[in-house]
Amino acid sequence: MSQFKLVGFDLDGTLVNSLPDLALSVNSALADFNLPTAPEKLVLTWIGNGAPVLIQRALDWAFTQTMRELTEQDKAQIREKFAFYYGENICNKSCLYPNVKETLQELKNRGYILAVITNKPTVHVKPVLEAFGIADLFSEMLGGQSLPSIKPHPAPMYYLCGKFGLYPKQMLFVGDSRNDILAANSAGCPVVGLTYGYNYNIPIAESKPDWVFDDFAQLLTILD
Repeated sequence: MSQFKLVGFDLDGTLVNSLPDLALSVNSALADFNLPTAPEKLVLTWIGNGAPVLIQRALDWAFTQTMRELTEQDKAQIREKFAFYYGENICNKSCLYPNVKETLQELKNRGYILAVITNKPTVHVKPVLEAFGIADLFSEMLGGQSLPSIKPHPAPMYYLCGKFGLYPKQMLFVGDSRNDILAANSAGCPVVGLTYGYNYNIPIAESKPDWVFDDFAQLLTILD
């Protein structure tokens, strides 16, 4: 039997390639205020710390392009616009990464508890998973507002271990960014780093996860 009872997953950059819809929503919000729009490859480097940080990074970049000072009211309205646009475009262009659905189903069939821990706004988490037909595979879905702290804080891992009565070593976490690795390491959970996601253009191996995989299906090799 595997030592693991629960497998936790990040969402954006791990299960779902959401960059196209995130970039569209960020740029739509910026355009509404006559601010420059950013290429996807730049927006990619802003992802990973939740929507407020994503928008702040976009605003910081827009300021460097225009030197235009925004009021706090402007910034609040841009954040609201982003939330609106992302709600409208949540899965227009996003897609599951290869082998995600099949692998999740196989893990569920093998009896593993599956959970999502993401910094994405909580309100968007379940709709994304439902859109791809995988929501029913997860026993818990934690978003950016589900708990007082988000990754890289280990609180979400501790919460899941407490809820399901597990030791941290019995939870495997799977993510694509250093925040995922830091959170899992701090909680004492073994962790897989995926190479294809969003990690500020830094190789995930530099964060020293326990395993580095290029393909989601490789999870099955350590969860026999």
